[in-house]
Amino acid sequence: MGARQAVFEEFLGHKYAHHCSAEQVRTAITDAIKLSGAHGEQYFALLSRFNDNHNRILYQGRSAEPFLEFCQHKLFKEITYDKTSVRAWAQGRGLELSL
Repeated sequence: MGARQAVFEEFLGHKYAHHCSAEQVRTAITDAIKLSGAHGEQYFALLSRFNDNHNRILYQGRSAEPFLEFCQHKLFKEITYDKTSVRAWAQGRGLELSL
């Protein structure tokens, strides 16, 4: 992990504890894929959908997923996601994530 990412993760742990980075969401989905067994394909589809949406936010500034709340940090220029909305977004597809 780079120094910039380490500082960003530290910052998320304090002021924005209710938010998570895109990498944290990807890690949670990847961990769920490893543990899921039968639901692996659904989690993989969720990961793909998340990545597509994240790229859309980065390049178009808007989300295709209305239930996935995000904001862009002004200093780090990183997109962060509200943990509650990420969990609700996954549960809307019948999947559980632990962030």
